[in-house]
Amino acid sequence: MVKMVGSREGYDLYADSYSKDYRKLDSFDRADFIRLLPDKADVAVELGIGDGRISGEIEKRANTFIGMDISMNMLRNAVHRAPRAQLLQANSGEDLPLKNEKVDLLVAAFFFVHLKDPGLIIAEAVRVLKPGGIFLFNLIPQRREPELKVGKKRFKIRSYYHSPPHVEKILDYHWFNWEVTIVPEGKGWGSKIYRCQKT
Repeated sequence: MVKMVGSREGYDLYADSYSKDYRKLDSFDRADFIRLLPDKADVAVELGIGDGRISGEIEKRANTFIGMDISMNMLRNAVHRAPRAQLLQANSGEDLPLKNEKVDLLVAAFFFVHLKDPGLIIAEAVRVLKPGGIFLFNLIPQRREPELKVGKKRFKIRSYYHSPPHVEKILDYHWFNWEVTIVPEGKGWGSKIYRCQKT
């Protein structure tokens, strides 16, 4: 039986193997994510920065760039791709260590899949974003955790599926203006990227 682990343990284990998935991840929705980033931001924050796969694109648009992740091993690797970033180890985004209305851009790529309750991070986004600030995140249709292997260890990282209508209802409740970009995969969708603006 394959062991199920939490995000911190799983990504601490997988940190040095994560980059082998870049080809799939980059082909997935990287170009769309980058296209939807604003040209400039005074303060930008990336949740679940991982090893900094897309961070360079965010960092060059921001005066101040903060990257957060639950995994310390991932943060150690992110230093090389986001050298100007202020890196913080933080839990799953339910209580962000940020002041009210100080953030222009909040990015969360492949992050919601690790949240049990997406409403908590959406409420935090409302709190930390300035009026007019942008929250950019994606949803993926992953209903079962993939099996990962590091050396002789096999494990799965606990994840959660969130239906787009459910998340959209939460966004509406918090008065976000939002639009969605659908990235197709096969006969369905592989990613839905939400660009949300705080009113």
